[in-house]
Amino acid sequence: MAGIGFQLKRLYDQSSFFGQLRAYGYSSITAVGPMFLSILLITASREWLLFLDVAATEINIYMAAVQYTFIFSQLLTGGFLFTISRFVADQTFLEKEEHVLSSLYGLISLVVLIGFVMTVVFYAGSPLPFSYKLVTYLYFTQLSVIWILSMYVSALKDYKKIVKSYLLGTIVAAFFIWLLTGPLDSATPTSVFIGLNIGFFIILIRLFRDIHNYFQVNDRNYFYFLVYLEKYPLLFLIGVAYYFGLYGHNLATWFGDRAIVVGETFLMAPYYDTPVFYAYLSVLPSLVLFMVTLETTFYTTYKKYYGRILNGYPYKDIQNAKQEMYRTLGSELLFMAQVQMLITFIFLFLGVRLLPFLGMTQNQIDIYIIVVLGSWFLSLIITFFLILLYFDERRAAISLTGFYAVASFTTTLLFVLGFDMYGVGMFLSSVLGFLWGARLLIRSLNDIDYTTFCSQPIVYQEITTKTERFLRRIGSLS
Repeated sequence: MAGIGFQLKRLYDQSSFFGQLRAYGYSSITAVGPMFLSILLITASREWLLFLDVAATEINIYMAAVQYTFIFSQLLTGGFLFTISRFVADQTFLEKEEHVLSSLYGLISLVVLIGFVMTVVFYAGSPLPFSYKLVTYLYFTQLSVIWILSMYVSALKDYKKIVKSYLLGTIVAAFFIWLLTGPLDSATPTSVFIGLNIGFFIILIRLFRDIHNYFQVNDRNYFYFLVYLEKYPLLFLIGVAYYFGLYGHNLATWFGDRAIVVGETFLMAPYYDTPVFYAYLSVLPSLVLFMVTLETTFYTTYKKYYGRILNGYPYKDIQNAKQEMYRTLGSELLFMAQVQMLITFIFLFLGVRLLPFLGMTQNQIDIYIIVVLGSWFLSLIITFFLILLYFDERRAAISLTGFYAVASFTTTLLFVLGFDMYGVGMFLSSVLGFLWGARLLIRSLNDIDYTTFCSQPIVYQEITTKTERFLRRIGSLS
């Protein structure tokens, strides 16, 4: 997201309060746009269906399908997103941007194919109507593609286009949901998904158009990016572990006594999933803060430190730049932690006041409180993880994401099956993940001189990977 970070810095550095406010507003849409808008539309459409007195079974089928498309689209694309992010960054740096557009086509085709197979297998024995299977599959596919486009779009350096695309798609989706379920009197989950599909298709098309106009050259090496799966396998594993960590505790509760089967198709635990759904909203501000503060303020000192190394500055000047970078990083982390703590208290207050009006029981509100508190630690885990990737500490990053993914799933499973306690596993794994992440980050920063000066090969030699040789052999790489 550095390209957008540079543009946001121009706004953030303005003395005008409204200029800085705009920076936070744009970064909010850019960093968490698809996720936030999905949550907003899902919540609003659910309340709209309740207002229309739609049967509870229909609403449960809608919410179950939404949850599955949301979770599994991110699990499907997560590993590819971290890999392709490195690929696009490298190609841009090497001024070989002709590889970027073709990689977008290749990645989308691969993800759509895998998603189609997953959907066919999943729905094979489902009694749900074909029309509902079709609209949910289309939504799942569009979400998967939008996650991909959102990564590519970070290179456009034009946040206004991104904001307009997301907002327009949201408004159109809301309009068609209202039109189909209200005036046209078709208040069904299928109608809601049709409205969502129309709106998100507009987002998809606009983002795709902007990317195509920016990266105009297509060299037709559609699967050259697969070489990076072999060169940087940890990046793929990091992406998978990251998203599994976010949703692992949800998946673990599906093995507990509170799990139900909706529509003879979807296994879920709404008793736990619903409060977690709202509690996770408290994590989004940390992603915004990371983009605006670390991508602007911290990046300046980060670039200064490595710039002095590359330009042969005296050792003392390099060390001064390193200490300045450390001071900036420390102050920004403290600031983010304090702001996130304030947001946590706000969410606790709002949850206790408002969630009863959404039909939640006291036990579910207790789960919400526990998960919101755990989300404060989770926000710091995400921050540590992104900083480790900033310094290309892939082994430390996979250690952190892998540890949290395993801890989130296993501790939740233990407390659910052994003690019938919900939310405690997520909270405990977040605390442990925070402690482990802090240790990894401190160790990486202490070893930064060795990593920078001693861990790199003296003479770099380009190695032809097995994947590259295979692609050339079958004619998929020129």
